[in-house]
Amino acid sequence: MATRTEQQHKVLKAKVAMALYSEYGRVPKEREIDGVYHLTLVLYESVLNTYFLRKQQQQQSGQLVLF
Repeated sequence: MATRTEQQHKVLKAKVAMALYSEYGRVPKEREIDGVYHLTLVLYESVLNTYFLRKQQQQQSGQLVLF
């Protein structure tokens, strides 16, 4: 049985494949899916990292953190 993380990665890959299919009108190749999938992970991590860094800076400076 796959772990929760593995299942989440499979779902994300499936969503990427469907988005590429919708955009191109053809079944995307495995290589295209993997490329967009890895780009998605990198962007997700960078956005989360930026959010948490900003939140930490606000807390350190004594600002009220709204979200």
